[in-house]
Amino acid sequence: MSSWVRSSLALVVAASVGVSAANAQIFDDFSDLDDTANPTWTHLNGLVGSTGQTWDASTGQYHLNGPTNGFALPNTGKLGFVGSYTGPSFSDVVVTADFVQPATGVAFGVMARTDGNNAFNQLKGYGYVYEPLAAGGLGEVVLYKMVGATLSDIGSQQVTLDLANKDYTFSLAVTGTQLHGQVFEVGGGMVAEKFAVDAAYASGFSGVFGYSGALAGVPVDFTIDNFGARVPEPGSVLLASLGLVATLAQRRRRNVA
Repeated sequence: MSSWVRSSLALVVAASVGVSAANAQIFDDFSDLDDTANPTWTHLNGLVGSTGQTWDASTGQYHLNGPTNGFALPNTGKLGFVGSYTGPSFSDVVVTADFVQPATGVAFGVMARTDGNNAFNQLKGYGYVYEPLAAGGLGEVVLYKMVGATLSDIGSQQVTLDLANKDYTFSLAVTGTQLHGQVFEVGGGMVAEKFAVDAAYASGFSGVFGYSGALAGVPVDFTIDNFGARVPEPGSVLLASLGLVATLAQRRRRNVA
């Protein structure tokens, strides 16, 4: 057995053993008609200095709205932002939420490993979002690394979601430095998937967020249901690690050739 193979197998074993028992989880279907307990949500409104946000779970779903009245960026006009997160803090995590129709905004989706900082231009974490106006209005799903209002695209895919007529489940899995975003049509199959690698954030809270844009004339307004955050099953981490090893092996064979 070569030293490279031994090192790769060690990576797999370390990944599978290093996962804690997969019994830590959060779930909220908002059937209690509030966001104040079981679990408790923390509102985010400070990122771009906008005001007038609302968070409402009184209908049995979680409706977030953010006007476009924050600070301005070149070529985008004034921005708005609204978000919400819940605990506990996770390192490896799978975050899911159903986005139910209709939904508008420049960008909206789920977030993981966020630090929950509600100060101006300070929030950090990972996001997996839909941008309806990207790709010439055709739409994109994007993996983000957030540093305040600076959103670094670390993986994007063109896809058009029918937000007026269909509901979608957004999923963001973060295991070690591996990010895996997926979108599923509720009652249907997977419609988008993207992978990325990033080591900026090791742990944090899970939640949802969105941006509005004055230049586009689009407020952020979305509703979620069936929010979940959980530690990945050890088997899924092992499979992801095996996939990583296979990819590295394939690259190594090409390099040797």
